[in-house]
Amino acid sequence: MGVEILKWLVFGLCVMHSATILAISNTGDWVEDIDYFHKELERNHINLYHNVSKEEFTDKLFQLKSDLPSLSENQVMVELMKISRMIGDGHTQLAFWEQDINLYPFQFLEFDGDLRLIATDEPYRQLLGHKLTAINGTPLDVILDRLSPIVQGVENEYSLKIRRAFQINIAQVLEGAGISASTKRAAYTFTDDSGLEETVSVSSLSMGDYHSKITHHLFPKTTPFKSKRVEESSNLWMSADMDTQTAYIYFKKYPSFSNMEKFVRDVEKFLEKNNVKNLIVDLRDNGGGDFFVGLIMAWGLVLVDSIDWDHGVYTLISAKTYSAGMSNAAQYRQILNAKLVGEPTGGNPVGYQDMDQFSLPNSDWVITYSKRNYRFQDTFTEGVQPDVMIKRDWQSYKKGIDRPLEWVLDDIRKRL
Repeated sequence: MGVEILKWLVFGLCVMHSATILAISNTGDWVEDIDYFHKELERNHINLYHNVSKEEFTDKLFQLKSDLPSLSENQVMVELMKISRMIGDGHTQLAFWEQDINLYPFQFLEFDGDLRLIATDEPYRQLLGHKLTAINGTPLDVILDRLSPIVQGVENEYSLKIRRAFQINIAQVLEGAGISASTKRAAYTFTDDSGLEETVSVSSLSMGDYHSKITHHLFPKTTPFKSKRVEESSNLWMSADMDTQTAYIYFKKYPSFSNMEKFVRDVEKFLEKNNVKNLIVDLRDNGGGDFFVGLIMAWGLVLVDSIDWDHGVYTLISAKTYSAGMSNAAQYRQILNAKLVGEPTGGNPVGYQDMDQFSLPNSDWVITYSKRNYRFQDTFTEGVQPDVMIKRDWQSYKKGIDRPLEWVLDDIRKRL
């Protein structure tokens, strides 16, 4: 009897080991990819070892290659994400979004340690505003601890919170981190403010389906002052209020140089014609692009003499303000004498930026890296710090109150 049990145990272990090996189609290919990852980063990154020693970095890669026979593809991905984070700048990362990833139909935002559901698909709209408390039975605090060294695009504590909230619904990351056993389904547990708990089993979506199906938001996007007066796209437009002589520019993404030139010329004409004195530039959703395009906006705006250049210019910033968005925030404070209002930015004003990329030869995974070292301040700070700190809070958010914008408008009214 004991011999038969031993035979079955050995057979079971062999089957498990075989299944694990099959998850990695060719260990030699992975070794080649990892070596290429190391070689190309050393060759291209402006200063690869600014945060981690070469010895520690090399040891981690050697350990990953040694562990390959026992890892699945998603576990390899997660380990490379961890190693990329060791480099210490948010522009050096494994660009998982370039892969064929799956996402669960949720969008979260963090409020004082709680992850609140702010957007979702039709079947789960009743959960909007609820707190995420577990995934597959694993408590949220455990998940956040596990994801913190993994999530990509992190430069400080502020971008960490934003990235965790976004990447907590990526199926491959959850499986690779041991939070989920599958990339197809997961059980998300939510709790409302009364303590009532609900668990839903959800299927993952392709990235294309995710963006088309996330149609229910806790609050729809609104246009301050109701109507847009100048519009380049849904990501760059201007509205205005004639009673307070105030213009508001929503600046989420960077257009081409020529499109920005046309937009800012149209803005100039409107501001001068209507004798606009106060200007608000909203960079809170700006995750980056080409900050030189953002400087075209500054170049055009400084030509407008009607603006109160001593007290009337404001820039709204948040933890989502990153990369070129962060750079322009710091530059607008200098060039436009803008008062920065909101939260510290997710990008650091002193550090490594200007992203380029290469692909691994076998997996085709895209790796990005930093090419330049910028100093947008004389001293290093964790994020560009606002002149007026107004932190995001759930009580205001759930009522649809935009506290930073309300503060700016109140400040303008005081000077009327």
